[in-house]
Amino acid sequence: MLEANNKLDTSHFQSHLKRTNLAFTNSTLTKNSSTPPRRANFVLLDHFSMSCFSVALDTLVTLNMVHDNPIYECKTYSLHDQKALSDVSISLATDGNIQDIEISKDSILVICGGFRSALKPEPLLNKKIAKAAQLNATIMGLWNGSFYIADSRIQTGNTISIHQDNKAIMEERFPALSLSTSVFTEEGTLLTCSGPNSALDMMLHFITTSYGTDYSQAVAEVIGSDRSTSTHTKITNHFLMSEPHIPDCIKEAVLLMESNIEDPLSIDELAQLVGISRRQIERLFKSNVGVTPARYYMEHRLTHARQLIQQSNLSIFEVSVACGFVSSAHFSRTYHRFFGKSPIDTRRTSQASQN
Repeated sequence: MLEANNKLDTSHFQSHLKRTNLAFTNSTLTKNSSTPPRRANFVLLDHFSMSCFSVALDTLVTLNMVHDNPIYECKTYSLHDQKALSDVSISLATDGNIQDIEISKDSILVICGGFRSALKPEPLLNKKIAKAAQLNATIMGLWNGSFYIADSRIQTGNTISIHQDNKAIMEERFPALSLSTSVFTEEGTLLTCSGPNSALDMMLHFITTSYGTDYSQAVAEVIGSDRSTSTHTKITNHFLMSEPHIPDCIKEAVLLMESNIEDPLSIDELAQLVGISRRQIERLFKSNVGVTPARYYMEHRLTHARQLIQQSNLSIFEVSVACGFVSSAHFSRTYHRFFGKSPIDTRRTSQASQN
């Protein structure tokens, strides 16, 4: 087995794999910030799109998970009766009605529409949208939620997104607007999308602009990694799959790493198998992945180890062997340097969260 170089800096993840492990490295920190979470207010119209709502909600919940401290407290509101019927005929009890929504400049107001949502004036909703706009709070429209945003007569900019089935009524009611039916649009603090696919793109864009690329890509690793179209279908590393500029020899090297975790290959062997020199593979990894191949190999093996610890019944010794470490003691020390906790503590935390 390939033993780690003792001089290797293993204090934290340095490649993009830090995004995959962000939730688990941050989980060692105390999440008790004195700053209260911001409010994300979801208005669920009758027959709202469950898929759109789930995508938007999931991204914010996942952001809370990967961030040092929870950022958003998510609340749901209906037009009336504290319940809303989704487009798949599932009725959800909400946290309140429209009049109960609390809006501040740091809050988000999300209007969730759906294919069968009735597009008609809602004066109370218009008032909440207008107040959010006055405070310069973030306003989002999902599916045809943008109809109500336009109907509130706030400044929307030139372009707004709407589901294609509602384009005709939007053109009739709001002729000055330019409409998009395929992508999300952003006009200042107003973001709108036409369906669940563009909803994910919109939410990840919002996280990128608000909290940075590392957090948006960490969220994408959890909920959007299956969208890659790369032909390298065996590579589980979705960052490499989605980056066409990365040379094929590097992708092949990563595939070899993934296929040889228990008995790691040496860097010389990797270079020979992909048809380049050791000097070339070192240079190409540094320029395209940001770390040396040895460092990347170690980070991938530890990521694999973390997944086995959380998801299998293998003993810590068995995990260390499965991930190419010559001793469980060395594995535990290296794991602790990366994750801030021991393998045993990771397993205990994982088991506790499942109970």
